[in-house]
Amino acid sequence: PCPCPRGPRIIQLSAPWEEDEIRRDRVEPQSVSLSWREPIPAGAPGANGTEYEIRYFEKGQSEQTYSTVKTGAPAVTVTNLKPATRYVFQIRAASPGPSWETQSFNPSIEVLTPGEATSGSKDQSPAVVVTVVTISALLVLGSVMSVLAIWRRPCSYGKGGRDAHDEEELYFHFKVPTRRTFVDPQSCGDPLQAVHLFAKELDAKSVTLEKSLGTGKLGTRGSLVCGEALPPPPASPPWKLLLHPTPPLSWRFGELCCGCLQLPGRQELPVAVHTLREGCSDSQRLSFLAEALTLGQFDHSHVVRLEGVVTRGSTLMIVTEYMSHGALDGFLRRHEGQLVAAQLMGLLPGLASAMKYLSEMGYVHRGLAARRVLVSSELVCKISGFGRGPRDRAEAVYTTMSGRSPALWAAPETLQFGHFSSASDVWSFGVVMWEVMAFGERPYWDMSGQDVIKAVEDGFRLPPPRNCPSPLHRLMLDCWQKDPGERPRFSQIHGLLSKMMQDPEPPRCADTTGARDLVSLGISSAEHQEDLLSGIGALRARVLQLQGRGVQV
Repeated sequence: PCPCPRGPRIIQLSAPWEEDEIRRDRVEPQSVSLSWREPIPAGAPGANGTEYEIRYFEKGQSEQTYSTVKTGAPAVTVTNLKPATRYVFQIRAASPGPSWETQSFNPSIEVLTPGEATSGSKDQSPAVVVTVVTISALLVLGSVMSVLAIWRRPCSYGKGGRDAHDEEELYFHFKVPTRRTFVDPQSCGDPLQAVHLFAKELDAKSVTLEKSLGTGKLGTRGSLVCGEALPPPPASPPWKLLLHPTPPLSWRFGELCCGCLQLPGRQELPVAVHTLREGCSDSQRLSFLAEALTLGQFDHSHVVRLEGVVTRGSTLMIVTEYMSHGALDGFLRRHEGQLVAAQLMGLLPGLASAMKYLSEMGYVHRGLAARRVLVSSELVCKISGFGRGPRDRAEAVYTTMSGRSPALWAAPETLQFGHFSSASDVWSFGVVMWEVMAFGERPYWDMSGQDVIKAVEDGFRLPPPRNCPSPLHRLMLDCWQKDPGERPRFSQIHGLLSKMMQDPEPPRCADTTGARDLVSLGISSAEHQEDLLSGIGALRARVLQLQGRGVQV
C-alpha cells in the first residue's frame, strides 16, 4: 500500500499571487485562458503534486452562483462563457491532504470577454470585400487545377486496365491528409525540450525494473532493438562492409529490461524499459532522445506505444508497452506448422494499416523487417524500431555474424543511391509479407548481402512460400518493382490485403517443384520437404545469378 495520504491538503504559499502574476493568455468571446506561476510551499523544496481550483462567476452576481474548475497544471482554459460579459476569476492551490475548505482564494481578477463578430458590419470597406472575393476565387481555381492535374496523371500501379480497384485508387489520390506532419528529431535544436512536447515525463520511482532482457544494440540504425535478448559482443565485432568504408557505430550503449509502471489511480502496467547508462557519448544520448521523440509522435493500434520517458537523473529511460512474444520473426519460427495460411495473412492488414498511417504523416521507417515487428500477448503485431542515428546513411550497410544484412530488405534505389522514401518502405514491406508467410525464414536463404544485391539487380525476386495464396504473391511482386513509381502505396496495400481476407479460399501459387514431386520420391516428412524446397529456391537464385554474369549453367 502506498504510504502517501490521499486527498487534497492546503498548502501555504511562501508569497501570495499578485494580480499581475496571473496572465490572461487568451481571451475569446466564449473562452478565457489563464496561467500563473507555480507556488512554492513554505518550508518545502517544490510544489510537486499541487492542484489548483479556479472559481469564476459573472461580475455583479452573487458569489453563491459560481462555477469551479480543477487542474493539476498552472494554467487553465475556461469555456462556455458568454460573449461581452465581465467575469471574476479566483484561484487557490492545494496539495495532497484532507480538505480544500480552510484555504481562501487569492485576490480576484476580472476579464471581459469580447462580443462575437457580427456579419452585419455594413461600413466595411469595399476594397476589403473585393480582396476576400478575389482570394477565394483564386483558391477555388487552384483546387480545380490540382484536381485536373491529378486526374490526368497516369497511375503507375495497375496500368493493365481500369478495374474494380480504380475507384479505391482515385479515393486515395484525392484524400486530404488530416494528420499532423512528422517532426524529424534532427531538425530540433534542443531534442530534450522537443521530447517533452510529445512524451510524458515519468517519475523514476514509478518505474520498477524486474528483469534484464539483454543489452541494447546500437546498429546501423542507431536504435535499441526491441524484444531481443542480445548476446555479449565479441572482442572484435566481425563487421564486413558491403559498400563504402564507413566504420560501424558502437555495439552497446544501453540495456533493455522488463518491468512495471505504477501511475496514480491506474493499475500496474507491464512495460519494456530502454535505459541509457551513465557515461554515454553525446551522439548516443542524441540517438536515444531521437527515438523517444519519434515514438512520442505516433498513436496507432499497430505501432508500439510510448508510455513515457525519464530524462531527469543520471539514467535516461524510454518506457514502452511490453510485447511479451517478442519479435515477429522469432515468434513465427517458434510456431512453424501451428498456423495456417489464413492466420498468417491475418497478421498483415494491421501492419499495412500502421505503415499507411506512418506514410501519411510523412515518416519513412528505413529499416522495416519482421524482426522490427513485435507481438503482444493478444497476438497483435506492432511496428517498432524507430531509432535513427545521426549517421543513418545508406552506405552503413553491414553483414554481421547473425546474417542480418539490411540488403535483404532494402530497395535497389536505397542500396545504389541512398534514397529512402515511402516507396522504399513498400519494398521492405513486401519482404516482411514474405517472411510472415515463410514462418520467419531468412529472406534469400543463405545468400550473402552482395549476392542478393546482384541477384535483385538481375531481376530475381523471391518465389512464393509454401501455401502462399497467388494474389498475395502478386502483391509482393508489385512491391518489388524496380521503378519506385510502379509500386503500390500503403493505402492500396492495406485495401488489397483487407479484401484478400474476405476470400475464404484464395487460390494458391502453383508449386513447380512441389511436395507432390518429393512425395513421389518417397520423401513424406513435411519438415524434410520444406528444407528441400527452400534449398531448391536458393539453388534457383544462384543459377539466375550465374546466368546474369554470363556463366552457362
